[in-house]
Amino acid sequence: MSRLRRVALGLAIAAAALVADAQGIAPQSNGPMDISADNGTFVNAACESIWSGSAEVLQGATRLRANEIRAFFKKKPPGPGGPAAQGGGAVGGMPGGPQSNCGATERIEAEGDVYYVTPDQNARGDHATYTAVNSLIVMTGNVIVVQGKNVIHGDRLTIHVDTREAQMESEAKGRGNPNRVRGVFYQQPGAPGVAPSLPAPR
Repeated sequence: MSRLRRVALGLAIAAAALVADAQGIAPQSNGPMDISADNGTFVNAACESIWSGSAEVLQGATRLRANEIRAFFKKKPPGPGGPAAQGGGAVGGMPGGPQSNCGATERIEAEGDVYYVTPDQNARGDHATYTAVNSLIVMTGNVIVVQGKNVIHGDRLTIHVDTREAQMESEAKGRGNPNRVRGVFYQQPGAPGVAPSLPAPR
């Protein structure tokens, strides 16, 4: 097998490892997470993969985009005949490979121009972390959520992926402070004049 084909296969295996035992970034979805970028680096000893340059994770109609995305995997316990004993090959030494020391996805970190997009909403921030064990996304840094014409912004957004519940927070306190959590909501024609709930970001 040529080196180019080995690298391509390794990329596919490492991306596939994101699927294992994780609910994923899409609400109520068990579909595969497909990750791509201009560059990919795989560190089997640390059970980590780094995707840089217009990085993107896709799952169904949901996507996570950033300048750089890091995926961290759980380390498998050492044992007789395990990955450490077998050694790692060009493909097997990558996260998710057949001789890898790494297992299921633990968390994903996104850095720089982060967008979390679903079919009906989107959220933007400077940083984001997805934690697989509780299917939670935390986005920080100039966070803006948009749903249709409705807009809300703050310092920290917490998204419960499974339930699509979201909470926006800000360090700023007190009436008149321009940096508090703030939203602008447009009433639908013919709808009663009630305050809308916080939209779940996409």
